[in-house]
Amino acid sequence: MMRLTTGVTIFVFTCFLASFFTPSVVASDYVSNFTYFPVAEGKPPKVADWHLTPRIIVCDYAPISKTQLKSAVKFWEKLGHKFFTSQYKHDPLGKCNQPSPIGYILIHLARQGLKIGEKSLAETHFFIDNEKKEIEWAVIYLRNDVRSTVLEHEIGHSLGYLHYNGINHLMNEKWTMGGWETKGLRK
Repeated sequence: MMRLTTGVTIFVFTCFLASFFTPSVVASDYVSNFTYFPVAEGKPPKVADWHLTPRIIVCDYAPISKTQLKSAVKFWEKLGHKFFTSQYKHDPLGKCNQPSPIGYILIHLARQGLKIGEKSLAETHFFIDNEKKEIEWAVIYLRNDVRSTVLEHEIGHSLGYLHYNGINHLMNEKWTMGGWETKGLRK
């Protein structure tokens, strides 16, 4: 995580490490100067909420289908989360190329130069105004092999949820230990 300007924090999560040899591989830690870390016993901690209702854009070359996007959005909407719109590989305002797309969750193919762990399936960066405890924007980077629960997990990070290592929980940092459990994710 880097400090951009006063009161803004970037969270970087390298998520869902997959190992074909050992299920005990864990995601890399994140470093934080975030001033508020919620106490969340028995559920995933949530560090902030969105100031604006986020819009989702799947950028060109992102390795998901329109069906995967609709399914993931519907999953989170059933939990009470709202999205203003979602657009699939249609970006008339050029948000996919902006350095700070306020109000948007962007979904990209992981690109060269982005240092995702060798066994990580995805990485999410979300940007927070620490003083207001509000999420400003988020960017999800996916590898070509998007497995079950990965997109939903990454959208969870873009909504402010941190890892929670409950067995079969969506926000478990180990893909092999995660699942569809949603305890603590309802808005």
